[in-house]
Amino acid sequence: MEKHIVDIEEREAMTCEPPCIFRVHEGLRNVNEEAYTPMLVSIGPYHYGQTKLLAMEKHKERYLKLVLQRTNQTEKYYLDFMKKFEERARKYYADPIEDDLNSDKFVKMMLYDACFIVQFLSLVPQSHRQSQRGQRSQDMGHDYDPIVNTSWMRAHICCDLMRLENQLPFFVIFEFFSLVTWIQNPSTSILMELAMYPVRWIIPKKFDISRISFKDTPVSESKHFLDLLHNVYRPSSSSREKSNECQNKNQRPCFKMPSVIELQDAGIKFEAVEDYDDRLNLSMFDIRFEHGHFKIPNFNVNDWTEIFFRNIIAYEQHSSNDKPQYFTDYTYFMDLLINSKEDVNQLRSHDVLENSLGDDEEVALMFNKLGHGKIIENQFYYAEMCSDVNAYCKRWRNRARALLKRDYFKNIWVTVATMVAAFLLLLTITQTVIALITIIISPPSRH
Repeated sequence: MEKHIVDIEEREAMTCEPPCIFRVHEGLRNVNEEAYTPMLVSIGPYHYGQTKLLAMEKHKERYLKLVLQRTNQTEKYYLDFMKKFEERARKYYADPIEDDLNSDKFVKMMLYDACFIVQFLSLVPQSHRQSQRGQRSQDMGHDYDPIVNTSWMRAHICCDLMRLENQLPFFVIFEFFSLVTWIQNPSTSILMELAMYPVRWIIPKKFDISRISFKDTPVSESKHFLDLLHNVYRPSSSSREKSNECQNKNQRPCFKMPSVIELQDAGIKFEAVEDYDDRLNLSMFDIRFEHGHFKIPNFNVNDWTEIFFRNIIAYEQHSSNDKPQYFTDYTYFMDLLINSKEDVNQLRSHDVLENSLGDDEEVALMFNKLGHGKIIENQFYYAEMCSDVNAYCKRWRNRARALLKRDYFKNIWVTVATMVAAFLLLLTITQTVIALITIIISPPSRH
């Protein structure tokens, strides 16, 4: 224990992080306040003590009792341990913490929240595997757990763990996990695999985040769950390199582009894509525009999509300027593409979007409202693509071809009528030309 305390003090001396857990500013919050408010469990100080979340506090107490029984320790032992992290943990929170959350309450909150998260993450994957096999937890020698064995509670807790205002610093969770399991270097331990569970759960299901190599991402440096998501879920390396090259040209960034219907009128086609050449790293960000074709990774819109986007966007908007804003830029780009339900309908018909909400207008409104209150930086990730698309639409040949297709070849009967009319016109012109030639070359008649 003494050596562990020395290690903690050494890390404290070397660490000085800027605040990274924020209360969402009013510009974003006013659009959809519920997206940032936990539904079941309070984590951290911002929503501590809220009446509707108090029921879950009993489960936190239950989880701590299980740990105390397993480790044969007292609650005071863990409170004394957590006291070492109070000063550093408070610095993670950018906004003022309620005055009634004094030192003792703050430390107790850290202990109960860290214990809850560790226990929840440890039990959920095991319960999920058992349910897939048709087994009950009692069959495996474990007591029935009302949280992890109830699908809707698992879903809401995973969602609550991914809300910006509902975070506990990762280092607190790591230290607690290290103490109760006696595993050294917890940032590289099995806990990181467990921490990926809510991240995998909330990421759009079309993208297999389990194939991401932790060796290539700064996972151990993640500050909380949203920061972990931001660190591991990025555009593919080739896409990032291409974007960096475009931004280094020092050209004026382009922030405008026609919508799907307008782009189709200009002859641009859309298609869904599941894999490029670097197929292990495909993400939703890897949109390509080549030779008048948009290639967009398939994306599923469901009941959790807006919560997912709003919280990760809020994190990007509140963070320092050196953090890339991939999620902010993606939703802004999709907002450019989608102006109405007709745009969503076209993306669905080309398998680019899967609408689990059922209403295309609702999807359109979601993407349109995601843009309210956020700021797009000059390093807009899709600036070069917008510029290329606009240039393509301005070419006379592309516009004329698209106009002809839209007005005269939009269905088989109009196409047939147009072809018949064109044939008759050509025939009439041919007959006229032949008649003129005949008159010209024919010798004058003699009387």
